[in-house]
Amino acid sequence: MDIVDTQVHANLLGTEPTLAIMDALGIQGLLYDECAEATEDGALHPGYRLANRAFRNVGPNAEAAALRYPERFAFLMRVDPLDPGIECWIDTLSAAPGFKALRTLVINPAQGALFESGGHDRLLEAARPHNIPIFVTCPNRVSHLAQYAARFPDIQFVIDHCGAAFDAPPGEATIDDAMAMARYPNVAYKWAHAPSFLSNTPYPFPDLDHKLRRAVDAFGPERVMWASDYTASRRRANWGESLFAIRHCPLLSAEEKTWILGRTARSLLKWHPFESTLSINS
Repeated sequence: MDIVDTQVHANLLGTEPTLAIMDALGIQGLLYDECAEATEDGALHPGYRLANRAFRNVGPNAEAAALRYPERFAFLMRVDPLDPGIECWIDTLSAAPGFKALRTLVINPAQGALFESGGHDRLLEAARPHNIPIFVTCPNRVSHLAQYAARFPDIQFVIDHCGAAFDAPPGEATIDDAMAMARYPNVAYKWAHAPSFLSNTPYPFPDLDHKLRRAVDAFGPERVMWASDYTASRRRANWGESLFAIRHCPLLSAEEKTWILGRTARSLLKWHPFESTLSINS
């Protein structure tokens, strides 16, 4: 099986240790999202403040990994919709080897107000000519993604982290708003952090099976992708547990697992697979 993990902050592990774990688990590809701890002003580095106080992320480790191991690593870049040079920045990113997507985070009240009022239009207009998918992290505001999905039907959106609220009690977050977004054909769903947000049971997290089944029934397996986000979620589920909870899910067919664990990411990110030489290949 061609397995692709669509979010790991691999800079927190190092490239070589990350590859070693990938090889052990049979993971062929990894979408690298470079970030570290937040600073006092809320910035998620690496990056720098611009004159208008927008924050421009950079990904030196992610880019280096994609250049050195193009068959194993690709990367996305976080973007601030208030970046005054966002058009030129996205033009530059689109030419970078291994660049596959953008990610925008709607976490704090100011970001939420901007998102709800249509303030991401400029970002989307800049991404549109390059046909770049946009990962959107918008807990408690997933329903507001509808306006963008309707206005930008040619942009591929991906709902991050199951569309779950970060502030819900463990295991009690709902996916109702995210499921409602399945009516837009240009919206996909990322199954990440499910053990943290949606489960109250230990591995193999049996209370997730029906929720994942619901997501696949709503979006179709062709619009559901898996991410471990291992470096952020490992206190709840290690990398192998995140993967094998899906591989062993009794409510999914083998074909559906193939889509969720790799084929969806390959298709939506336009990231062609390579001929695996790993010993774990099924």
